[in-house]
Order: sequence, then C-alpha cells, then structure tokens
Amino acid sequence: MGVDRRRSVVFGEAVEQYEAARPGYPEQLVTEVLAYAPGGPVLEVGAGTGKATAGFAVRVSDLTCVEPDPRMAAALTAKCPGVRVVSGIFEDYVPDRRFALLYSAQAWHWVDPDRRWDLAHAALAPSGALALFWSHYIPADDGVRAALGRLAERYGLASQSLHQNEGDRAEESGHLLEGDPRFTDLDRRRYARTERYDADRFVTLTGTLSAYRILPPDVRERVLGEVGELVGDGLDLTLTTDLALARRI
Repeated sequence: MGVDRRRSVVFGEAVEQYEAARPGYPEQLVTEVLAYAPGGPVLEVGAGTGKATAGFAVRVSDLTCVEPDPRMAAALTAKCPGVRVVSGIFEDYVPDRRFALLYSAQAWHWVDPDRRWDLAHAALAPSGALALFWSHYIPADDGVRAALGRLAERYGLASQSLHQNEGDRAEESGHLLEGDPRFTDLDRRRYARTERYDADRFVTLTGTLSAYRILPPDVRERVLGEVGELVGDGLDLTLTTDLALARRI
C-alpha cells in the first residue's frame, strides 16, 4: 500500500494545536538511542514541530531534519534554531553526507514502503544506527476507552489510537528489518508513562490525528464536541512509545 500524501501533510493545518497537545518523547529513549548509535551527524525524518527534535538537538551538534510540510518546518525552525531544516519529502532528499544515526518519530509510515529501507541504508554510514519509534495514546479507564471506540465507529474512524492499540508499527518494522541482510543488531524497546489530560487538551490532541484532520470541518467539530462530553473533567492517558533499533552493515 502506498502513502496517502494528502493525509501525510494535514498536520500542518493544526500546527499550534499539534505543538500544544502532542506529548514529547521520554528522555530515556533519547539517551538509549544515542548510546546505541556511533558518534557523528544525525538525520531526522518527518520532524514535525520538533517534538522529538528538541530532545536530540540539545545533545547533538550536527542534526538535519527533513519535514514535508512547510508550515511544520517553519515551526520547527523557530523552536530549534540550531538544527538544519530541509523542507520536502524524504524520498526527494539527497544526503550530502552519510549519517551516524537516522531516526524517525511517529513518521516512518509516511515514507514510501517500497523505498524506505533502501533510502535509510543509503543515508547511513557503515555501522550507522536506524531508530524508529511511535507512541500510542490510550485512555487508562476502560469505560472511557470503549465509549471512544463506539464514537469512532459511528463516524467511520476505525483506525486511530485513542481507543485501541493500532498495529505495532515498531514491531512491524523490526520484523521487516530481520529479513533485510543490510541491517543487524536489531533491538526493540518500550517506554510507558501516564499523564493527566484535561478535556480541552485531550480534545485538541484528538483533533491533531490524521483520521480526524481529513474529516469535513463541520463533522470534525461535531465529533470533537462529543469527545469532550465523553471525557468530562479529563482523563489519565497511558502514553506508550515503542522503539525499533537496527544497525547498517
């Protein structure tokens, strides 16, 4: 299945909401990824507003970020002025060097599946590291989670991570890398924490998901209104980040 380019850039319509409501990534993840990778220049694919970039930028002196949406790229530049930002899709990016680390946070599935592994291999130096990670946002209360699932089903939103565990993309990536002789030293890790979201922030978070962004504006407003009614004063959200690591041979 190819990449839905329209859906891949809808996040730029909600830059402020994305930055305000999307969670960042655990500091432990950044520490462990950098410990796994050799020293040298780092490349981020699909950097968005810099949710992952911020953690790496303070510890990496040479960081290049590729971001397809110019609105997100502008926000990224303002947030992380010390990094090099390239506006465009990764498939069109021509590296001017080989990288010691290529990482992608919540974005690798937006890269052409027929080319992504070739592109990663070409961008990495020998022994360079590939780190791919995704987060799930799951209500801790089973009743709220089930109610959100029923709401999503009514509006045809079958694939979204606020009421169900989506297919584990990190696990899928790890499985594909296991069959690729160009990569070795595979590892998978998981990080979990719980965070309290008030109703407004949770509704804002929901509205940044691509399945909701592509809805007609009036339908999206109606759905988000119902989401707000369901969560009431707020909810505890279990934030789980799955990481797949590999090393280029």
